[in-house]
Amino acid sequence: MGIAASFNSNGESIDVGITPKNNYSPAVVSFRTFTDCINLHLTDEQIAEAAYVFNQYLDGIRYPETPDQQQILNAEINQSIEEAIA
Repeated sequence: MGIAASFNSNGESIDVGITPKNNYSPAVVSFRTFTDCINLHLTDEQIAEAAYVFNQYLDGIRYPETPDQQQILNAEINQSIEEAIA
């Protein structure tokens, strides 16, 4: 069985939760807004794969409030070089 669904939060906050598996059902991952809810019945392996994909995406985000350590280091090195030349 296959299904395609779209979930657009339109900027609303999203509540995410996982209901652990039991003898009758796999774990359920829920994405909820004030008006909508999607429940995904997933195996532990599928949840792990989804977590990996989310983490890969998050690792690629550059947060503006986090200083770029490489740029800071390069600026300090360039300043030291200029001071040594002068």
